[in-house]
Amino acid sequence: MLLRSSFVSLVCLEVIIAFTCGKPLISSAKPVVAPKSQPGQSFVINNNCGLANVDREMIAHIKAKVDYIAGKPSKDSPCSTGWVAYGKSCFLIIDIPTLEWDDARRNCQKLGGDLAKITSAAENQFIYNLILKQAKSTAYGAWLGLHRKADTKFYWADNTPLTGYTAWSPGEPNSPSSEKCGHIFGPSEPRKGKWNDIECTLNKSGVPVAPVVLCQKNSN
Repeated sequence: MLLRSSFVSLVCLEVIIAFTCGKPLISSAKPVVAPKSQPGQSFVINNNCGLANVDREMIAHIKAKVDYIAGKPSKDSPCSTGWVAYGKSCFLIIDIPTLEWDDARRNCQKLGGDLAKITSAAENQFIYNLILKQAKSTAYGAWLGLHRKADTKFYWADNTPLTGYTAWSPGEPNSPSSEKCGHIFGPSEPRKGKWNDIECTLNKSGVPVAPVVLCQKNSN
C-alpha cells in the first residue's frame, strides 16, 4: 500500500511539472471531480500548456485526473494504468495541443515512452480511432515519431529509417528543407488518418490546429 501511494504521488508530481511548461505551480484550488472514463480511451489531460497562463484551477484538474486514473484497476491489461494496449505496444494520448515536436517527445519520455511509430495499416487505423475517442482533437491530429535527419530522409524516434508501410497524404511529404517532422491528421481534416510533414516548431498562431501528444512504449 505504501509503494502504491508513493507511485501515485510521483506520477502526480511528474505530470504536473511536465505539463506546466516547466513552471511548477502550487495549487490551492478546490479539487475537481474527475470525469468518468470511457472504455478503451487513453489517458487524457485537458490543458492549454504553452498557450497562455496555466491557472491553479487547471493544475488541480490535472491532479484530480491523475489520481482518478491511478486508482483504477488494471483488469489484467499488459499496459500501465491509463495506457491502451495494441499488439506488443501501449499507447497514450495527451490531448494538449503542442507547438514543438521536441516538447511532445520529451513529455512521452518522461512517462516512459516515446512518440509513436506506425508500421501497418491496422495500427494506423487503431491510432486514428484512439484520436477519435479523445475529449479534444485538432486538425493536425497528433505528432508522430517521424523526423528528418541531415540526409533529408525520415526516421522514427527510435532511429530506424522509415521503410515499408506509410500513410502519407497525396503530395506528401514535401518541403524537405523546412518541414522536418511528421503528424497524423485528425478527424476535422479532410485528410483524416493520413500523414503529413510540417515544421518541427509551429508559431503561436498554429495553436488551434497544433498536434496533440501520442506516446508509445513496449507492453513488456
